[in-house]
Amino acid sequence: MSNFIFENTWEENQEALKTKKLAIIPVGSTEQHGPALPVGTDWIVAEYLAKKVGEKTDKGLVAPVIPYGHALYHADFPGTMAVSQTTLAAYVKEVCDQLVSYGFTHFLFLNGHGGNNNALYDVGQYLRLKNIPVANIQWFEVAGDLNPEWGLIGHGDITETAVMMHIAPETVKVERAHIPDNQKIGNIQFLDLHRGEFDGAAVYLNLRTRDVSKTGDLIEHGHAAGVDYSKSARDATAELGKEVCDAVVDYVLKFIDEFVKFEFEYKK
Repeated sequence: MSNFIFENTWEENQEALKTKKLAIIPVGSTEQHGPALPVGTDWIVAEYLAKKVGEKTDKGLVAPVIPYGHALYHADFPGTMAVSQTTLAAYVKEVCDQLVSYGFTHFLFLNGHGGNNNALYDVGQYLRLKNIPVANIQWFEVAGDLNPEWGLIGHGDITETAVMMHIAPETVKVERAHIPDNQKIGNIQFLDLHRGEFDGAAVYLNLRTRDVSKTGDLIEHGHAAGVDYSKSARDATAELGKEVCDAVVDYVLKFIDEFVKFEFEYKK
């Protein structure tokens, strides 16, 4: 019997559910990641981390990865396959409802794409009304909290590239990596896909990736204090990627040990 729902027969899953009530669901995206990384980066990383967690925990079962996310702003680059927040939330809700019907009582999303957060939050609120605890862990956010030098400073940056060099080195075109130069309109500097800067103050913008970057990769200026922005994905190594992945997996395992004990005092 495996800790992976998709490897078990239905009878093995039924037996596993006698002791394992946590569903671990990796969620990613299929979207462009600049000239050096594959469009599957976000779901490949999420699936890898979930599998590593599944190999080491005795408290949960890992569901198949959800490879499509909310990334419509990347769709000007071929190969991106994205859905709306509404579609993603509805899809994940139905997946979770099915799992609840089998007896799962806790849910953990291992998320590889920040654009999924609003949809996953809606799913969490929906399940909260059923008195079911839900947690969402973004690997790159955890990595940056564990070590500021690992925090993502862009899209297709050194940390993301290093992780992919560890997981799937054959997919990485590191020789094509560079330090991206975010575009400007007049005196408005684009900081990322959502924020700009004008005359020393922040403004919020609705942008597509092509508005900010001709190559798809970009630097998110000011998001990680103390980080060396001069480092590009060309400086990435598989060794760094392994270090990041191992640290995130260890963190998730410790979190699971506490999370499975959690129950709501106030119940609807």
